[in-house]
Amino acid sequence: MIKLKKLLFFLITFSAYSAKSELYQTGLPVRCLAMGGTCITQVRGADSILYNSAALARVEGFEMSLVQFSTGITREAENYVDAISNNGSNTLTLADVQELYGKTIAAEVSARGGFAMPYFGVAAYSQNYLVESFSNPTYPTFNVNFISDYGYAVAFAIPVADKTSFGITGRSAKRWGGNSDIDILSLVNSSTDNIIDSNFSDKGTGLALDLSFITTLNSPLKPTFAAVWKDVGTTQYRRYQGANDPPGDSDNLMLGASIEHEFAKFDLVHSIEYKFIRTNNEDISKKIHFGTEASLGPISLRAGINQGYLSYGFGLDLWFIELEAASYSTELGTYAGQSRSERYFVGASISLDFDQSFKLLDSDGKKRRLKQRR
Repeated sequence: MIKLKKLLFFLITFSAYSAKSELYQTGLPVRCLAMGGTCITQVRGADSILYNSAALARVEGFEMSLVQFSTGITREAENYVDAISNNGSNTLTLADVQELYGKTIAAEVSARGGFAMPYFGVAAYSQNYLVESFSNPTYPTFNVNFISDYGYAVAFAIPVADKTSFGITGRSAKRWGGNSDIDILSLVNSSTDNIIDSNFSDKGTGLALDLSFITTLNSPLKPTFAAVWKDVGTTQYRRYQGANDPPGDSDNLMLGASIEHEFAKFDLVHSIEYKFIRTNNEDISKKIHFGTEASLGPISLRAGINQGYLSYGFGLDLWFIELEAASYSTELGTYAGQSRSERYFVGASISLDFDQSFKLLDSDGKKRRLKQRR
């Protein structure tokens, strides 16, 4: 069993953060990860604030997302945490460290909440991401990318035609972390929280701007097209603690399309996205994402292709509580199929839906309104 308590020592960005040659968008909902990383054409309610604010024009009534929590981990990270826990003193031994050579471990923890109404939304979030790469024993260091953000966002949608709108989101965040090569022997007899504290002192604040667009054509398949430009002009963080500014976020331009239909009582969604369009010197195979979702009542089955790897998962909607899980892989190498990092995510959310008279909707009402939003 994954020891989340120990992981939180590591993971204290809502932004796309690229570790080495990894193209990975942190902070995506578990639903989107299960669907191959696709998200921008089918975001719902309060999720629109952070992922495509143009979709706020499709919100009906009011949605209060009290909390959304998700965590992801690689199997190597789980073994790392287990090794620490089994040593009694919560430290690694030299034998534990030797088992990590040649491996890359990653972990992510995020939490967010928000309020959405037609054309407007506000949200608060905490997003934390860690990647550790252990080199060959002849060069006894390990590389750490550690990014921890917390902040808030204010978003608006501007309708320009039927089922067509633009969106704008402003974000203010504080960031802690960076990239560091650390002597691998420092792991021995050290706790993970001390390693992070002693090697990452840079903290800073930054302002970010996201622009978005969404439109749906009048057709039985409801073809939807979307564009999201995150971190317009690059987001920089100015230090208020430490010696240097924390790393910034390069802009991430994304295009997406999706269709919807029914089959054998299932509601189906199929989507495609092209991400990191403005990121040069990266193979196009790392930028393409496909996803599909089949929903029947409170149960949703999801699958997709992310950077050439299969993703899959499910969602269980219990009125105001939703549980989700996903298996998702990302590429650490220069092209799809070279160096796979498989990750497992679980998530839970609590949200309340109200109609325009602030009457709380039951599960049937929420389902009907969701189909109207789409």
